[in-house]
Amino acid sequence: MTERLCDITGRRLIVECIPCRRRGVYGLERLRQRFGEHADLYDVWLQLTQSCRHQHAIGARRPNQYGRACRAQLDVEGGDRTGSPPSRT
Repeated sequence: MTERLCDITGRRLIVECIPCRRRGVYGLERLRQRFGEHADLYDVWLQLTQSCRHQHAIGARRPNQYGRACRAQLDVEGGDRTGSPPSRT
């Protein structure tokens, strides 16, 4: 099941990666203006985490078997928890 920005209820989308110690908070209205109301949540996540040095395209070969992938997680602030997106780890 693909989630879209319009499926999320809340005020802000939080992108946080514990290993990298990076965190970003984005207003959902501004994200909808930037990416479109029906933008795929995974595509938005890729755009917001593109500066992560561990980010790889799906299906792309990692340098070796121990290569790390981005582990940023999504959360929603200011809405009901039933509309929260699943973790993308």
